[in-house]
Amino acid sequence: MQPLRLSLIINTSERPAALDLVLQGVQRQTRTADEIWIADDGSGESTRALIQSWQGRLGGNLGHVWHEKKGFRRSVILNKTLARTTGDYIVFLDGDCVPHRRFIADHARLAEPGYWVQGRRCFVKEQWVERFRPGRTPVWIWIAAGRISGGAKAVRYPRAAVRRDTRLEGILGCNLGFWRQDLIRAIA
Repeated sequence: MQPLRLSLIINTSERPAALDLVLQGVQRQTRTADEIWIADDGSGESTRALIQSWQGRLGGNLGHVWHEKKGFRRSVILNKTLARTTGDYIVFLDGDCVPHRRFIADHARLAEPGYWVQGRRCFVKEQWVERFRPGRTPVWIWIAAGRISGGAKAVRYPRAAVRRDTRLEGILGCNLGFWRQDLIRAIA
């Protein structure tokens, strides 16, 4: 059996500080994505410079797809980026969602042809964002201190907090995985 080839797409738009935290989380993964793409909805030079600074640190498998800012065109840039991927399984992650260190491994383990997998997310309260550091922020303490809203979603539940489904309604793209062949069947 061939090993699963997994592509990670991270969308962003003018939030380089948040994207930097996400990429720190991506760097800490126990199972790396075979390719990582940034789907950039018109960010400026600071985001481009940040992505360039990360290209060597992520094993050379970081690509950047950009288009000019003409309003909110997230779907357009995601589609352009999706066309560049080569993986059998695609994972979408928002550019302000710092992944747990087993995020990619969990998606790979839960991948089943015919189903998409959707995880959840929580929110670090705005006044605490600058202090958040992937791998160093004690999540349980932050939940207890009220620094995270939706704190139960900050805890890794490999199966309980995911939605595995075949229907096309109710999909949230902030933490979503699906098979390339299933997507092709769905849009054909």
